[in-house]
Amino acid sequence: MPRKSTTRVSGNTTEIPNEQEFVNNKISLDELIPVVSLIDYPLNLLSNGRSAKYRFEKFGQTKQIIYQDILQIIEQYQSFMKQNYFMILDERVIRRHGLQEVQSKLLSKEKLEKILNGDASAVSIFKSSSESQKNMIIGMMTRKLSADPKSIDLNVVDEISRIAKVNIQQNAEESRALYTKEEIQEEE
Repeated sequence: MPRKSTTRVSGNTTEIPNEQEFVNNKISLDELIPVVSLIDYPLNLLSNGRSAKYRFEKFGQTKQIIYQDILQIIEQYQSFMKQNYFMILDERVIRRHGLQEVQSKLLSKEKLEKILNGDASAVSIFKSSSESQKNMIIGMMTRKLSADPKSIDLNVVDEISRIAKVNIQQNAEESRALYTKEEIQEEE
């Protein structure tokens, strides 16, 4: 079995695939690669100004995207990836393009679901997330509570609110009141 070379990158040992591994794990340009949306509002990838080639409508939606387009997405939307908007689910792609460090910092769909469902580990996952991820989670919790006030354990919401210094429940109530007010005005 071929050996992997290692190098030091900012104090962390990172495995660099050797040439034989690249040959063995070749990815065809027309191969389908799974990508999942990690935000609860529409996400467009590969827009041409008027429309998006790939549109994710909701959180957790997975699409099969051809590898040729994945190359463009990596080039054009890496900031979206770093902000936890989407995740490429094929480890070969991640290794081939040196995205291990970026991918390791992302919160997976499963971890985000634990937070949004009020799982016992929600608070520890929230604490371990980056500032941009925390802001994204606060927005997702606010929208979820606004749509259904009983959808998340309020003890978890309260604890995360205290850590974030943001009153998520109050924001959700204000958002719900605003939407209700707009609906009433539209009916008149």
